[in-house]
Amino acid sequence: MNLFSGRPTSFDPAWATHGLPDTGRQQIAGAFQRLGQQVELLLVPGLFGSGPDHWQSHWEQAYDLKRLHQTDWETPTPADWEATLTAAVEASSRPVFLIAHSLGAVLSAKWLSRHGGQRVAGAFLVAPADIDHTTHPDVERIRSFGPLPNTPLPVPTAIMASSNDPWLSLPRARELAGQWQSDFLEAGAVGHIGSSEPLGLWEHGATAMLDFARRKLPFRVQ
Repeated sequence: MNLFSGRPTSFDPAWATHGLPDTGRQQIAGAFQRLGQQVELLLVPGLFGSGPDHWQSHWEQAYDLKRLHQTDWETPTPADWEATLTAAVEASSRPVFLIAHSLGAVLSAKWLSRHGGQRVAGAFLVAPADIDHTTHPDVERIRSFGPLPNTPLPVPTAIMASSNDPWLSLPRARELAGQWQSDFLEAGAVGHIGSSEPLGLWEHGATAMLDFARRKLPFRVQ
């Protein structure tokens, strides 16, 4: 039996009023630490990895998170990337919580669809690259990762999307959230939510992710 399965419900846009009492960096860092005592927090970057200005890199340094390291970031192959994620999940002594961006979010969703959620507690999927519909010039690099899943994922997940993302339209993000039975979270107009939009520690995303974990994971995260 998968102890971490559950049917997500709609995201409450008033999270700021009932989530963290203070969105200051100390409070966020403390919440990350407490969540990290329950699960293995694993960053899953997308195409080209996440450079030093990427929020994933800031989170890695500030909150002492683990990062998935792929052999080839520029010409990825689904089998290799899937094997790397499988090895990381299997090596963890605790349930894994995936914090994924772009192609990393696609990898995570497809991995969950293929492998189930017995060793994964949940996933925070930021700006999954819409391989099936995007006209982005780099899509040919990742075409082999398609098509995207169109059925419910086996663990609690959230999709966080931007209103002006060239890789993923907001209507398509809502459609994926419905198909995957994921929470749908809006990030605002922040492009692809990646290295080209230096967001620093991206407190908005961190607080939304922590609120999602508090509401949806099967243990209490204060």
